[in-house]
Parts: sequence; structure tokens; C-alpha cells
Amino acid sequence: TRQHVGKTTVSLAVLSGLRKRFGDRVGFVKPVGQQHVPVGAKGIRVDKDVQLMKEYFGLNHLRYEDMSPVLVPRDYTKRFIDGE
Repeated sequence: TRQHVGKTTVSLAVLSGLRKRFGDRVGFVKPVGQQHVPVGAKGIRVDKDVQLMKEYFGLNHLRYEDMSPVLVPRDYTKRFIDGE
């Protein structure tokens, strides 16, 4: 899907609704991320949306490593499509 079309906003709304209905039995995962930030004392890098979801919803029962398992560099998709 394209960038900046509201996927994160929709994910926030869906997760909010699920948390109201199921409590702590829900989580969030972004299997592949391109925009990553350092988090925690170890400074591991995770996708920025994972950091948002974990901190906003208090998903303390989930590990960052499980929520954001694969990170690729910026422009990876474009370079791949271009055959680089």
C-alpha cells in the first residue's frame, strides 16, 4: 500500500476497539518495518509504529523484538523494484 494513507491511524482505532473488548489478550506486530527508532535501555531498533503502539496501549506483556522482527533500510523497496 502507499505511504501516508492512514494505515497507522486505522491500526490505532482497531487496536483500541480490540483492547476494549478483549483487554490484554491482544497485541500488535509489524512484521517488516522501514522506519526504525532505538528503544529501551539496550537501544534495540524497532519500527516506529511498534514503539507507538506498545507505549500508547501499554503492551508490556509483549517484547519489542517480537513486535518488530524484521527491519529493512530506508528506500529498500524502491531499490529492490529498481533491481539494485
